[in-house]
Amino acid sequence: MIPKTEMAEIDALVGGPEPEGVTAGELAEWLGLTANRVSTLAREGVIPRNADKRFPLRAAIRAYCENARAGATGRRADAELAAEKLRLAKENADKLAFQNARARGELIAAAEVEREWAGVLRDVRAAFLALPSRAAGKLGHLTPHDLAALDAEVRDVLIELTKEENRNDG
Repeated sequence: MIPKTEMAEIDALVGGPEPEGVTAGELAEWLGLTANRVSTLAREGVIPRNADKRFPLRAAIRAYCENARAGATGRRADAELAAEKLRLAKENADKLAFQNARARGELIAAAEVEREWAGVLRDVRAAFLALPSRAAGKLGHLTPHDLAALDAEVRDVLIELTKEENRNDG
């Protein structure tokens, strides 16, 4: 919070005529800087300075504020750029780790896994469908009605498994 005496000075300056200029030390007090920093800002062209090495107060304060705003915007843009660079570096690291794991044989393509499982499941289905005829060969006492019932049960189980698979996929 600005003390009342400084606020009165500000009001006097804003309402009154512009002083011819203030010293680096006086401007430093206004800006909360050191006189050396004010001189550096003047050399860098951030704040204006008269030929007599004095600073036009309003113009110098305005220039300093504009520079501070531009710096804050630049820092914000720099932070966003840094975040994007970090995200890109992480993505590249993940990509490289994936490639290395694949080269070591630790990863298998999903299509390859799916192809293998499809083959296994085809073999299991064929084995289940062959169950009634295998049972007929080993169990000679089964009637054709018994074998038909066994065949129907096997097919019902396979249909139920297909329905369950479709529910899980959908």
